[in-house]
Amino acid sequence: MEFSQPAPTKSIAVLCSLAVLPDGSLRVVLDDARKGQEPGTWAYQSLVTFKDYPPGTLEDLATLPEEELANFGYYVLARLLASNGLGT
Repeated sequence: MEFSQPAPTKSIAVLCSLAVLPDGSLRVVLDDARKGQEPGTWAYQSLVTFKDYPPGTLEDLATLPEEELANFGYYVLARLLASNGLGT
């Protein structure tokens, strides 16, 4: 696939964000976002899920189990497909 080829995006996206909690823990947040009315914009729709990590846990991704990283990627892709009416 050529990167310059126009490819319209679907109407729902998964927004991944990071929050620092008062105790130094990190919260990874997944939200649904809907395509905005202006080109290239997105609007928050709803919270999907979140996971808190104790302080220092995410300083080196190599210390996280590969299965956890794979599950995160799988979940994001499954959510994108399901919320846009694709996949099985």
